[in-house]
Amino acid sequence: MSLLTLLSLIVKIAFMIALGYFLRRRNIITEEIQTGLADILVLAVLPLSILSSSSHDFSREILRSILFIGVAAILYYSVGLVLMRGVSRFLPLPESERKVFSTMTVFANTGFVGFPVMTELFGKPGLLLAVIYNMAYNLFMYTFGISLLSGSKGMDWRKVLANPVTVASVASLLIYISPFRIPSLLMQPITDVGSMSVPLSMIIMGASIARVPLIEILRDKYSYLVSFLRLLVLPLIMLFAMVLIHPDKTTGTVAVLMTALPCGSMNVIFAEKYNCAPQFASKSVIQSMVFMAGTLPLLIYLCGILL
Repeated sequence: MSLLTLLSLIVKIAFMIALGYFLRRRNIITEEIQTGLADILVLAVLPLSILSSSSHDFSREILRSILFIGVAAILYYSVGLVLMRGVSRFLPLPESERKVFSTMTVFANTGFVGFPVMTELFGKPGLLLAVIYNMAYNLFMYTFGISLLSGSKGMDWRKVLANPVTVASVASLLIYISPFRIPSLLMQPITDVGSMSVPLSMIIMGASIARVPLIEILRDKYSYLVSFLRLLVLPLIMLFAMVLIHPDKTTGTVAVLMTALPCGSMNVIFAEKYNCAPQFASKSVIQSMVFMAGTLPLLIYLCGILL
């Protein structure tokens, strides 16, 4: 990716986030409106955006990339959860914050932020790979993540299987590997609505940042550690692995960047639901969103040089 293209992407994302921040600060986007926009994004726009990726022409190269991303994501979550749970035990934190620390560092915002960014960078092939990565996220978040935060041993398989994003992901994959394609008459409106995912998700992100005073975000020292591990350490480990394995450039870059996203908002939702240090989770999510403005372009640049 050229520096001009990267700069254009940064400016575009920064503008959308700033717009969301301004609208929230001016109370044009209220709490209720922000919740409604998030529901529209998760329940309609993202699923349709995912479905639009199935219209890409089938190729064995992309099929190999899909399998590669799936394996890479499963290995990342398997190793990352064990590693970060081990790291958390050395921190002088209450057990509830240790649990949140573990999930915050491992589970990124793969759908809300990842889908739009990969679409912007690589088009439908990039989105299709991001969809596969996110399927692994759903599997681990709704099993191990919920189990850790709730303290129960049960797995919420209904949440895994009934999630609209998961349903759209499976449908998109099945359509892609089959000879069937959604008729263009129907695919066009699906693509049009799905294309809203980039501006809508960035505006919502900006509105989220505006909810918490900056001084509160800057005071929490352990949120810095979460951001450092989430935005730099884990992505650099993935980048090192991609340099060694050397897949094609797009596949390797998607694997790295999907690991370089800010903390997932589902961490906050589940932390609140199970009363497991929700304030620590909220601060870490917002702080990582802010710092992503500097770290994500750096990772994109490094991928362009090394992969």
